[in-house]
Amino acid sequence: MIPQCDGVIPGTTQTVPPSGILFQPDDKCNALKSPSPGTGGSGGSGNPSNHTTRCISPLIPDTMRNGVTNNPHFFLMISYIFLPDKRSHPSALILFFSLCVFLFSAVVIFPLVDTNAMQCFDEYTPSTQQNNLKCAIQGGMLIFASVATCAWCTALILNLHLHTVWNSAWFAKKYWLLHLLCWGFPVAVTAIALGMGEVRWEFATLCLISQDKSSQMFFYPMAAMIFPAFLVHCATFIHIARITAQAGVDSETISRSTLSAGAAAVISHRRHVMMAIKIQWRAAAMAIFAILSVMFYWLFYFLQLSKIKPEALKLPVIEFVKCLYTESHDVCADRLAPHLPPYGLMIAAEFIISTIGTINFIVFFRSTLLREWGDWFNSIVYLCGGKRRQKQEQEQFFVI
Repeated sequence: MIPQCDGVIPGTTQTVPPSGILFQPDDKCNALKSPSPGTGGSGGSGNPSNHTTRCISPLIPDTMRNGVTNNPHFFLMISYIFLPDKRSHPSALILFFSLCVFLFSAVVIFPLVDTNAMQCFDEYTPSTQQNNLKCAIQGGMLIFASVATCAWCTALILNLHLHTVWNSAWFAKKYWLLHLLCWGFPVAVTAIALGMGEVRWEFATLCLISQDKSSQMFFYPMAAMIFPAFLVHCATFIHIARITAQAGVDSETISRSTLSAGAAAVISHRRHVMMAIKIQWRAAAMAIFAILSVMFYWLFYFLQLSKIKPEALKLPVIEFVKCLYTESHDVCADRLAPHLPPYGLMIAAEFIISTIGTINFIVFFRSTLLREWGDWFNSIVYLCGGKRRQKQEQEQFFVI
């Protein structure tokens, strides 16, 4: 199949100028000239091979996104949901962050079930939220999960800063505010995108906000959280570095009785910071990776994906097709390559953003989780065996 750029637009008697365009005015693909003589015809709707190219294949292998990362991350999320003491502060922050990452990963289910159904409304028309309910659901889910992940990551960073620098547990009593902001803001962003009808499929295997509106409606709201959080994170680590440097200079062997009140307070704060590092280094590492992943993917999306817009690829694709008549495919592909995003960079961007679930599992998984699961199952067996009542009766006897 090769584009017939001067062919009749399907459903009309109009023809495209010889210079050609990548997409027809009705948003459908170019007319085709079939290489097989058996598929000829007058161009009626009953013979689609004579009219339009089929809905195009994935550009980026998005089905690898999060498919591998979901299983270990699911175990971590379930652990924080069911195990005792994991739903209290500050572990609750990790729980909600893990839940958002899982939702972000779960969108891979849609293209795994039927990739073509996500990309296309019919054999030729790309999916939008207006013509494909699956696209609307998957796109809304992806938008919500992405923004919510950034929101709870920001909460992790702010909690680390307050606890380490200011010795404050302010978030412990303000979870109503965290829920309002970290769930409400993603809902608002998702509602605006769906309300304006901007969710559609344009590349890869997933529906998202159209490229024309993606920065204003998707990346800028996330940047409003991520970049300030990154600066706060930097301030936290500068404070940690300064305290650590002071710890190497000052002697800890001096008796507290010989210290002034100010010096004693400095040493006390230093010890608090060191303890905070030991306790919350996992949250700090995860927050850094999440921030860098979002920033890298946004820069790739902003700088590279504009190259695959139809108006940008119009002339290069026409030249590529002309080249195929006289040159080998490899030669023509080399000429087209500068007009496309680098394939290695596409894979890198996709790989980094898809490994958030795996990194989250690696960072927060500890062998104690397995022991806690064992204790949890033992307690269930103990309760089901009726021994709880016996134990209570024995304790009451000894108390009396």
